[in-house]
Amino acid sequence: MKDPEALFEIPSARVDTESIMKEIRERINEKEQAGIYHKYNLAKINTLELQDIEDEEDFLEYYLKAISSTWAVDINDWEIISKGGPFGKPALLLKKSIWKLLKFYTYRLWSQQREFNAQIANTVNALNKKFDAEISELKKEIKNQQTDVRRQP
Repeated sequence: MKDPEALFEIPSARVDTESIMKEIRERINEKEQAGIYHKYNLAKINTLELQDIEDEEDFLEYYLKAISSTWAVDINDWEIISKGGPFGKPALLLKKSIWKLLKFYTYRLWSQQREFNAQIANTVNALNKKFDAEISELKKEIKNQQTDVRRQP
């Protein structure tokens, strides 16, 4: 397995990859500190510790919990910030203007997606409960039939 830090190399003496990577890591840390990445961090859901999953029931339970906890798409506004520079303020005004123009459209789409996600999550959980109850009932019936067979001479 390759070192995750060395995903790619830029073979050039003029490019200081170390300083670029340092700057990227600093920006990531700043955004994590500000909580920007926290609400979008789905990696914990996508990262599955296979050694902890011993059977299909554990696997299903894990993903049912993941579905139940992540169905809600965040449709709220977030702060639009300027990156500075000579075009910082005009770019910020442009971004805010574009967002105001598109907000009605994107809000409707995300609202529909959120509603769909909620319905699917509830349906999957309801089906799981229904099938668990049916399986339990069938197991009881099998056990009763086995007991009846043992009693017969």
